[in-house]
Amino acid sequence: MGDNGGVSTPDGPEERPAPNAVSTSDEVTIRRAPKFGVFIVGGALLGFLATLVVVSLTMNLDRGDQQETQSFGSLVGYFSLWGVTIGAAVGAVVAVVLDRVFQRRAARLTAERVEVEMPADTVEGELEDHGDDPAGR
Repeated sequence: MGDNGGVSTPDGPEERPAPNAVSTSDEVTIRRAPKFGVFIVGGALLGFLATLVVVSLTMNLDRGDQQETQSFGSLVGYFSLWGVTIGAAVGAVVAVVLDRVFQRRAARLTAERVEVEMPADTVEGELEDHGDDPAGR
């Protein structure tokens, strides 16, 4: 449509600076960043699940003349200390690698910051009660 001011152009809306607006341009970097906590906790959970699988698969192995005095729970508890720690470390390494990859793919753009000072709202006279109170007071 024409220049009626109501329709934006394909490049964006028409720019009409406010009377009290101050505009500054900054160069910004836009990139994706992994959430390190999610990767560390996820790695720890995968390490615990791997511990469960390994202990349950090796629980009934023939160990010769050794007596089996450990229960499944105590073995899982002991080996999960290693599994959770190694899993959390692997999750942290994966997060760091992804962070480096995303840093290389970062885009630099110019952003415009517009600060507008709002005029003080002054009302002369008294406010009238129009009976719009929902509580009926």
